[in-house]
Amino acid sequence: MMLWPRTIVTSLAVAVPTAAIITVGVEWLRGQDRALALERVVRSQLNDAVRERCEADPNWFLTGPLEGRPRRGEPVIDPNNPDALPPRPKVTEQPFELFAFDEQFRGSSSAAPRFPNDFRRGLQQQSAAVFGSFDEGGRGAQMAVATGWIGSPCMYFLGRMRVAPGQTATRVKMFAGLFALVFAGAWLAQAHLAARARRLSSDVRAAIKEGYASVAPDKLKDELSQVTFMYNDTATELHQRKTRIDDQDEALRRYVLSSVSEVAPPLARVERDLGELSKAVTGEAARSRVHRALTTAHYAASRLENLGVAARLRMSGPLGRDKVDLRAVLERVADRDLPLAIAAGVTMTLSAPSQPVWVEADEPLIERAIGNLVENAIIYNTAGGHVGMTLQPDAARGFSLKITDTGRSVSDEELKGLTAVRRFRGDESQNRRENAPGLGIALAREVTDRFGMLLELRRPAASGFEAEITKRV
Repeated sequence: MMLWPRTIVTSLAVAVPTAAIITVGVEWLRGQDRALALERVVRSQLNDAVRERCEADPNWFLTGPLEGRPRRGEPVIDPNNPDALPPRPKVTEQPFELFAFDEQFRGSSSAAPRFPNDFRRGLQQQSAAVFGSFDEGGRGAQMAVATGWIGSPCMYFLGRMRVAPGQTATRVKMFAGLFALVFAGAWLAQAHLAARARRLSSDVRAAIKEGYASVAPDKLKDELSQVTFMYNDTATELHQRKTRIDDQDEALRRYVLSSVSEVAPPLARVERDLGELSKAVTGEAARSRVHRALTTAHYAASRLENLGVAARLRMSGPLGRDKVDLRAVLERVADRDLPLAIAAGVTMTLSAPSQPVWVEADEPLIERAIGNLVENAIIYNTAGGHVGMTLQPDAARGFSLKITDTGRSVSDEELKGLTAVRRFRGDESQNRRENAPGLGIALAREVTDRFGMLLELRRPAASGFEAEITKRV
C-alpha cells in the first residue's frame, strides 16, 4: 500500500477508538457530576423545615413538578395491594425529583416510583446512602438516603436526576468533533512524513537519471534524514563504478571499431582477390581449395563487421538517420557476396524497381543487417540452390524486401529459436549449441527494430527459408 492511503487508514485506526474512549470518558465524568449534584440536593433537604412540611402533607412531591400534585385526602396506596402504584400525574418529568417513603418503603406520594429493592437492602444494612441509576441505559442517577426521622412517613428520601433531553445528538456531535480533531492531527503528523518520503523518493529518482548524483540532505535530523546520507554514500560509490565501467566500455568499443577499420579493408581485398583467382584456376582440387579460402576470408570479414556493428549499437547516444536508397544497398550486398555464392555453388538474382526506394536509417548498419540475411541464405543453402532478393514498394508499409533461398527447410524448434531472438546479448558468437541462432540474425533484428522496421522469418510451404523486412506500421 502506498504511503498516502496508508496515512488515511492509520489515521482512521487511531481516530475511531480515541474518539470513542474520550466520549465514554466524558460521559462517565458527566455521570459522576450528576451523582455529586444529586447528593448535594438530597442532603440539603435533610433539615427540620423540610421534615415539618413533608410530615404535614406527604402526598406531594417534595421537589419536582408543581402541577398535577395529588390532592390531600387521596389514598397513597391500595390497602389490599401494598405494591400497587397509583398512576403518575400527567406532567412533564423534571430533571430533578425527590420522593418520601415511610419505614416500610411505601411512597408517601401517589407519584412516587417503586422503591428499588437493592436500595432497600442497602439501607437495611445500615448504609447512610445508596447510589445507583435508572432508565434504560442507566443514564439517570438516583440516590436513597435515610433521614433518621423514625416513625415518620418521610423516613427515607429517594432522589432522581434525569439526563437533559437531546443528549444523543450531543454525544454524536461530541464524537464527530473528537473524531475529526484526532483524525486531522494523526493525518497531519503522518502526512508530513509521507510528504518527506515522497520528496526523497522523487529526488532519488531524479538523481539516478542524472548518473547517481547526490541528494540534498533533509534538514530534520531523524531516521528519514539518514536515508539521504546513506544514499549519497552509495551513489558516490555507484557513480565511481559506473564511470569505470563506462570508461572500459568506451575503450573496448573504440578498440573494436579501430580493429574493424584497420582489418576489414585488407580482408575485403583478400576476398576479392580470391574471387578473381577462383575464376582463373583450373582443376577441381585447386578450385575447391580457393573456394574454401574465400569462404573463410568472407566469414572472418563478416564476423569482424558484425562486431563493429555490435559496438556501435552499444553506444549510449542516438544512431544517425539519413535517407538511404535500399536499391543501391542491395546492389552493393549482391556484388560483395557474389564470390561467396559462386564458391558455394549458389546462384543469386536481384529484383528491384528502377527508381530508388528511400528509407530513413543508418546506411552502414542497414547494409550490414541485409548482408547478414543474404549471407545466411547462401551459407545454409545447398549446391545448385538459389538466393533471391526482391525489393518492392508497398503502399501500406512503404516497402517490402524479401530474401529467399532454396536450401533445406528448418524445423519447428529451429524456427521458434530464430523468431525468439529480439535483441543481441553480445555472446552469440560463443554459443556452440547446434542450430542456435548466431550474431547475424540478432543484429539484423536489432538494427531493423531501431529504425522502425519489422523483420519476419518464415518457412515456405515447399522448402527453403524466407526473411522479409518491411516498414513497421
